[in-house]
Amino acid sequence: MKKLFSGLLFLLCAGLVWFLFIKEYDYQFHLQAKYEPGVVYREVQKWEKFDPEDPNKNIEIISRTPFENLTQKVKNNSSEVELFWEFDKTNDSVTDVTIKVRSKGKRLNNRFAIINPFQKSVYIDSLEKKLMGFNKRLHNQQKAYRVYIQKDLVKSPDLDCICHSSVNIPVENKALEMIKTIPFLEDYVLERDIKLTGKPFVKITKWDRNKNLIDFNFCFPVNLAQDIRPAPGVDFRQVKSFSALKAVFNGNYRLSDLAWYGLLSKAKERDLKTNALPLEVFYNNPKIDNDPLLWKAEIYLPVVPN
Repeated sequence: MKKLFSGLLFLLCAGLVWFLFIKEYDYQFHLQAKYEPGVVYREVQKWEKFDPEDPNKNIEIISRTPFENLTQKVKNNSSEVELFWEFDKTNDSVTDVTIKVRSKGKRLNNRFAIINPFQKSVYIDSLEKKLMGFNKRLHNQQKAYRVYIQKDLVKSPDLDCICHSSVNIPVENKALEMIKTIPFLEDYVLERDIKLTGKPFVKITKWDRNKNLIDFNFCFPVNLAQDIRPAPGVDFRQVKSFSALKAVFNGNYRLSDLAWYGLLSKAKERDLKTNALPLEVFYNNPKIDNDPLLWKAEIYLPVVPN
C-alpha cells in the first residue's frame, strides 16, 4: 500500500512538473466551422481585434501554413498570449478547429490557476469568452454566403473583352476598387453603343498572399471585331479558356475571395498544381438585386499540368 501511494505521489508530482514547466501549451479549445479548411483559414486570418469593441488592432499573425495552421500573437490589456490554430477537414461542409493557447507572461501563475480546484481561472475564462464570441460571429457571417465547389475539372470561358487594370489592391478592397473603376468601362460602352457578349468578370493577374495584395483586370466581354479602339483606362484583352476547378459563390461580391481559399484547399487536397490566379464571373447587378444571397459568381481556379 505504501509503495502504491509513493508511486501515485511520484506520478502526480511528475505530471505537475510537466504541466507547469515543460508542456508547450497552457490549454486548448475545440470549435467546429462550416466549409473547407481553406475558407475557415481565411476567416481566422482576417481576425484583427481580440475584442470587437476595441478600436485598435491587437492580433498579429507570426507564422502560417496555408489551410493547415497559423499562429497569432494577441495583446490583451497588459497580457500577451499566442494562439496556435489547426484546421482539420471533417467533410466538405465541416472543419474541426483546435486552438492551443500559450501565455507569454505570468505563465506559472496562469498554469497554477488552471489546475486550482478551488477557483475558476480568470485567464482561461476570459479566453473562452473571447473565442466563443469570435465563433458566434463566424457562424453569423457564414450565414451571409454560400460556397459550392464542383468535383470535376471544367473549362473556363474563352473571352474577348475590354478591361481596366488595377494594381496593389488589398484583397478585401477588390469590390470597392471595381465600383471606383467601373465608370471607365461603362462610359466606353455607352459612348460607342457597344453590345456586351457576356457577364462582367475579374481576372487576377498577381496575388501576393503574404501582403494579401492583388493586381487584376476588371473586364466586360465584347466582340473585338467591332470598329473600336483602346482609350485611356481601357485596354483590349483576350482571356483564353483554361482547365480549372470551379466554385459557385452566392453572397456579397466583396466576400467572393472566400471561394479562392476553398478552391486552393481543394487543389492541394487533390494534388493539383495551380498558379493561384482566379477568374470571377459576376451574374448579378448589385445596384438592382437587393438580396446578396441571390447574387451568383462563378469562380475558376486554373489547373496547370504537373
